[in-house]
Amino acid sequence: ERLKLARNGVYLGPLRLLALEVYEQMKKYKVPCTMRTGQECLEEEGSRVMASTIEMADFDENYDIAVIDEAQLVADHDRGHSWTKAILGLRAPEIHICMSPAAEQAICHLIELCGDDYEAERYERKTDLVCEEHPFVFPDDVQKGDALIAFSKKSVLDVAGRLEEAGINASVIYGSLPPEIRRRQMHLFHKGKTKVVVATDAIGMGLNLPVRRIVFLQAEKFDGISRRPLKTQEVKQIAGRAGRFGIYDTGYVTAMGEAELAHVRNHYAAEEDPLTQVNLGFPQILLDIDAPLDELLRIWHEVTPTEPFIKENIDEALYLYDQAKSCKQMIDGFQDKHILYKMVTCPIDVKDKKVVELWLQYCCTYTADVSLEKPVLHREKKGGIQQYETYYKQLDLYYQFSHRMQKVIEEDWLRREREKTEMKIMSYLTKGKQNYIARCRYCGKLLPLGSTFPVCDDCFRQEVRAKYGRKDKNGGTTDGKVGGDKKRRGLSGHRRKVRHQSVHGTADSK
Repeated sequence: ERLKLARNGVYLGPLRLLALEVYEQMKKYKVPCTMRTGQECLEEEGSRVMASTIEMADFDENYDIAVIDEAQLVADHDRGHSWTKAILGLRAPEIHICMSPAAEQAICHLIELCGDDYEAERYERKTDLVCEEHPFVFPDDVQKGDALIAFSKKSVLDVAGRLEEAGINASVIYGSLPPEIRRRQMHLFHKGKTKVVVATDAIGMGLNLPVRRIVFLQAEKFDGISRRPLKTQEVKQIAGRAGRFGIYDTGYVTAMGEAELAHVRNHYAAEEDPLTQVNLGFPQILLDIDAPLDELLRIWHEVTPTEPFIKENIDEALYLYDQAKSCKQMIDGFQDKHILYKMVTCPIDVKDKKVVELWLQYCCTYTADVSLEKPVLHREKKGGIQQYETYYKQLDLYYQFSHRMQKVIEEDWLRREREKTEMKIMSYLTKGKQNYIARCRYCGKLLPLGSTFPVCDDCFRQEVRAKYGRKDKNGGTTDGKVGGDKKRRGLSGHRRKVRHQSVHGTADSK
């Protein structure tokens, strides 16, 4: 409401979808608005409001009204420093900071450090939120308006495939899905063309969906280090999506499994512990010190700041630095730490090998022409949806790297390629999700939801008997028939490998 009246206002949020929502609301109110994210810039003549992702904040601009959304993310190890910088550094006499109650104390401390004053306004839920008594049974208990929550892309596609097999249309939302596809999937659910939505915890980040009930299919998640139970704030953030005001009088939350439901029940109504940490980013003024960039990053990170501050995660920046250092002779500007810092802090998926390879190619060739070489899609028969998601990330990298290094961007080509790639991804998600159902790779039997193993228990037991033998009546050993199958002989080793990967694998990106 205040942004509508701004002469020069800004909205800063965690997701492109939220920036787009504000952009569209402003246009609905006939307020000229521009949207800027790391992927695109939609400019409107005479714009009075800028809707941006938090990383795109402009600290040289003077605003009269600013809005910072989801400020509890100030404690996030990877992105929290962007919220800290915005709260401390935005130039505006009136700033609205929206957050969960747990962040209030930490945010007020930051405001006091600035010597500013503040008012605290607390808003109550307008619909009841009820935890169901009995565990959810999949797929028998699926109802229209349900949001089924899993915590990896693989699990989301598996669940959506099983629903499709049962004749239930489902939208899907997960982190590595292009923002425009997430929007289209949300639109299908909004319009009732899909009965349910299957999503990761990305759904908890302020996305406005007509969800009646949140169903936790799992009560634990991989956080980049290990699998752990969901925390109170995570349960509350996701559960709070149920019961959209104006559509439902009551929201419901449940979980699959007695233990999972007990965990959710214990946490969804509990008080959140106050945030005790605020994330700090690397101060670029240190780049003027005469020392290699990796040394500066490490030394800065090792210095313990005063409470409540902690340092941002620099693992990805150091990883990209090592990649660049391996071919530093080919990188024009490697010795210029300001240029190098722009390169190693370019936001990319470092777990995607093809994206990292393209990033390294750009580091080595960015001075060769006014434009970067355009990414090329290499289609593979068994590449599936993953190859198009990777290509979309490469298109994002082309835009990001060009923007950072002030290269000419072929906007029309980029828009066409994104649209074509989005259509391909949508085609995979509209039909054919059954291909992602988790089945035993040997007998084809349906695996339990959330299984971390690619084989069923029966096949595993058969392999163990075949490999280690069974004692006969005379004390000797006999090999089972399955012992001659080379594929099954390697099964237990593969099973142990998958167990290891489930602990050290990749987390779903937000």
